[in-house]
Amino acid sequence: MHIALTKTIHTDFNLGDNLLLERLKADDRKVFTMLFEYYYTGLVIFADRYMHDTELAEDIVQSVFVRLWENRHAIKSSSIRYYLANSVKNNCIDVVRKKETQGKYVQRQMNQTTDHGEDFWAESELKHMIETAISDLPPRCREIFILSRYEGLKSHEIAEKLQLSQRTVENQITKALKILRKELKDYLFNFFLTF
Repeated sequence: MHIALTKTIHTDFNLGDNLLLERLKADDRKVFTMLFEYYYTGLVIFADRYMHDTELAEDIVQSVFVRLWENRHAIKSSSIRYYLANSVKNNCIDVVRKKETQGKYVQRQMNQTTDHGEDFWAESELKHMIETAISDLPPRCREIFILSRYEGLKSHEIAEKLQLSQRTVENQITKALKILRKELKDYLFNFFLTF
């Protein structure tokens, strides 16, 4: 069977590219299969020279054959071999460019992180100042504030947990916020972004 198919391929290729293109444009799947089987391995080797990644080279060649079938009616080339080789080369170049663009994006992100290192230090300093200001709150006020802002409890939950009235809890939260605003007035905008 394989010998017969190989003989058919060579016989059909001897017919010339024009006839093969005509049959391909006439939706002849047999011609498409023959083209795939005849050119696939060589095109993968060709693509691998650009990509240095056999799996990626195979993906590129397969996508070229998919597009060949999808666009078979619009092919203008008179040489199938040239069309396939050129398509594979262009796809390899596109993939390389895309990888370079992604690499540049990653590098730019890393540079921005480095360039904005001072933001990290400012944020770190702000967090330290907030922690210090909170630790300086009166003990009951600090406890209520932490339960409210850090543990996310509602006033009535804090009141129940600490056996206080809800009004007392609300007053303590208000008191804590006033003290913190005063202590952190230079960083007030960033403070409210944090809370």
